[in-house]
Amino acid sequence: MSRPEFVYMSVIAATPERVWQGLTTAEFTQQYWHGTRVRSDFTPGATIEFLNADDSVGVAGEILTADRPGELSYSWKFLRNPDAAEDPASRVTFRLEPVRAGTRLTVIHDRLEADSTTATMVAFGWPHVVSGLKTLLETGEAVDFTAPEEPDCPGQQAASA
Repeated sequence: MSRPEFVYMSVIAATPERVWQGLTTAEFTQQYWHGTRVRSDFTPGATIEFLNADDSVGVAGEILTADRPGELSYSWKFLRNPDAAEDPASRVTFRLEPVRAGTRLTVIHDRLEADSTTATMVAFGWPHVVSGLKTLLETGEAVDFTAPEEPDCPGQQAASA
């Protein structure tokens, strides 16, 4: 039986070095990534953690590859969600490719267990995280795309009908 993987690509109007910085710097991640601060020295074998506002660990893993600014890969254990915390570790890989418009960022989340909570969550979560990173790097403004929609948000009635 094949294991599911999630792939998401976006072009960000920023250099690969700037996108790398957005992915690997706590000051950036806390602005667009569910308020978490990344912590790692980004060397293969090192620990990576995403710290919640209360300093608890929301996500934990191990750096698998760190080829600045081209590719970053680490194992992924989503501890903040009790159901996902029971899932086996998976892997997330960021590929950064320079293009005329900036950087093509491809996120590949694989080694997922079929029908796991993690597999379900990444399909919703990664587009929001990448959208937040893109908006922050392109405009300088942080947007929390994971926040609940306001009831008077345009289009929400049509989406919920």
